[in-house]
Amino acid sequence: MFAWLGSRRKIKAQAGFLSSLQPVLIMGRGHSGTRVLSYACTHLGIQLGTTSATGDADDRTFTRTIKKIAGRNLQPPAYGNVDEKDLARFQKAVFRYYKKIGSQEALWGWKFPETYLIGPYVERTFPQARYIHMVRDGRDLAFKRHLTDDPERRLGRKLLTQIGAMGLPHHLQAALSWAFQVDRFDAFCGGLPADRVFYLRFEDMCLQPLALMHRLCDFLRIPMTVDCERYLARQLEAGKIAQYKSEEPEKIRDVEKAVGATLKRHGYL
Repeated sequence: MFAWLGSRRKIKAQAGFLSSLQPVLIMGRGHSGTRVLSYACTHLGIQLGTTSATGDADDRTFTRTIKKIAGRNLQPPAYGNVDEKDLARFQKAVFRYYKKIGSQEALWGWKFPETYLIGPYVERTFPQARYIHMVRDGRDLAFKRHLTDDPERRLGRKLLTQIGAMGLPHHLQAALSWAFQVDRFDAFCGGLPADRVFYLRFEDMCLQPLALMHRLCDFLRIPMTVDCERYLARQLEAGKIAQYKSEEPEKIRDVEKAVGATLKRHGYL
């Protein structure tokens, strides 16, 4: 009995501590350019807990927890709410992650694409969080592979089943998975104050990286650094834009028909 009460008090104190923090979250579907953005942010001095080539958080317990929660919360009725047990699991994992990399003296956060699917859990935990929302042309994403459009992966299978895309060709599975995730996060952002969300497109970052990163620095209220400028000069090129144009025209038309509304909303059609 007393052990249970002590555990409850610990959980409540932990949740209260997390709610006082202001992490920086890089949000975007996998292969949207979030890796480059992650490392650009680390060159600004933001602690993102990564040493990996993907720019994802290194803490595998934390990232596995995010994937599991995402897979359990794809149904529409659960979207606007959170499961309290999953919320406790997320808070336990993110508290452990913060203790490993966080600092109240420096900006911190993480990049992990499946976080894109659990916005309500992040917001319940961090009501002061700041979101960097990165979107890339869905026609490019339609011809790439990611675990959220892979029917051989658990989360991919669940997501594709949820949107009725299991039996479709891969370019349509990937396009519909992209649109589902972008639409879902767009809806989530609609309930947030504008000064807590920084929106950018991958294409704009390729074409005007310095101007865009200066705007991001203004949003985060931090200075641009020479290290970040040098990193952007090495990593970004206009040739990464509109890669879909090398694909079969009929497949491109299929993608545009399937996800045209989302493409148009983000200025791609």
